[in-house]
Amino acid sequence: MGALLGLAVMGCSQESEDTSSSKKQGDASSGVEDSQGSQGDGSVSDGNPTDSGMDTEGDILVDTSIDLPDDTAFDQSIDGVTDVLDAEETGESSSCKSHPPEVLPYDPKHFSLNQPLGSAVTLDPRSDAVVERLALNTTLRAVGLGTHGESPSVYEVSDSDPLYTVHVSSVPTPELFRVPAGAVQGGGSDSPSELLDRNHPAYGPFVELRLWQAVFDHTKQTITASGGGLFHYNSDGKLLNPDGSPSVGTPFKGWGTGSGLSYLAGLIRPEEVIAGEICHALRFSYSNCHFTDTFRPPATKTDQPKGCPLSLAERGDPASWMEMGMRLQLDPAVDCETRTVPKRNASHDVTEETRMLRMICRALQRYGMVALDGTVPGGLLIYAEDTSTAAWDTILGPPDVHARYSFMLRDQHSATDGFQRDEHSGIPWHRLRVVVP
Repeated sequence: MGALLGLAVMGCSQESEDTSSSKKQGDASSGVEDSQGSQGDGSVSDGNPTDSGMDTEGDILVDTSIDLPDDTAFDQSIDGVTDVLDAEETGESSSCKSHPPEVLPYDPKHFSLNQPLGSAVTLDPRSDAVVERLALNTTLRAVGLGTHGESPSVYEVSDSDPLYTVHVSSVPTPELFRVPAGAVQGGGSDSPSELLDRNHPAYGPFVELRLWQAVFDHTKQTITASGGGLFHYNSDGKLLNPDGSPSVGTPFKGWGTGSGLSYLAGLIRPEEVIAGEICHALRFSYSNCHFTDTFRPPATKTDQPKGCPLSLAERGDPASWMEMGMRLQLDPAVDCETRTVPKRNASHDVTEETRMLRMICRALQRYGMVALDGTVPGGLLIYAEDTSTAAWDTILGPPDVHARYSFMLRDQHSATDGFQRDEHSGIPWHRLRVVVP
């Protein structure tokens, strides 16, 4: 034991450390370069496949504009001044406090995604431009809710589970980690997985193993992966990292995703939905063609833009591009309790899907959503735990014909997917705003 997980990975890996000038921290006004990454095959953040598991309704176009309704617009300061909102007071609710760290990980006093935005926020100077581009993208490529093919399986291990040997590409010394019987990696070419051990024999309490392109061999009791990292996921405030830092979704060994953070940062979990409240900002991936090459907290790095097939001119105004780590909030004036989900047919019971949609709506107002990965041109994908470990069909009912629940999130302006929608449908994406961290 003791080799640094993920110090080097395959030559085609999207997770290897990059210290080039395109991987730098910057503020909202930073300039951007015509950087399309080293790969031209449509590869995206953290090894996401070209289709990234997203529904394909609505081809992406580049020189199209839409008119969004003025009556639902709200002031987005271009001067970065404080805007007072009619939002809930800060602080955790009882349902949030009841979750163990396996469900709501990381130190709530230091991990910003677990902290409500509060009653006053400062708006990013580029908020209008970024949201206008995002809203346009949602009309051209349908918004996705990732529940398989792009999201991780999540396992809690026990002391009785056997120790598997974990081999990460190009790392000479393997690690050991407990694996429960029948564990499988997530789907798609990413094959992401998360293993959570409350009492790791070498690294102590609350240890998380994040794996990218993982393959479990239960006969040989081995895991092979193209990338990985070790994290502490405790939420009790104890400083377990070797450097004495708090647990905030960054690895103490190895690497995080394209943003530097764990898959668990912002991931929607089934236990939260059952309890009735999402207690953190939502993780989302965004169009690889509409990212800058800079990042901001909570991201610690960026691997974007990567694999974009569009020219610089086709990508539009650089002022409208997202920055890794950007946090967006849904207008608190939106009435989440009136948001609806379209029926697939006359007998379709949308009760549970509507309940989850409204939970997501409230979470977007209270906590927001944070850009932590890249995806296909024009794409926007909200992440939830993979169906291999999350029984979404039991919680929400059967998915649509694409085996997904993405249709829940789409509003009346969304790229066509065959559903009938009105002004109350889904999330009104044009009513987001970018807030300053």
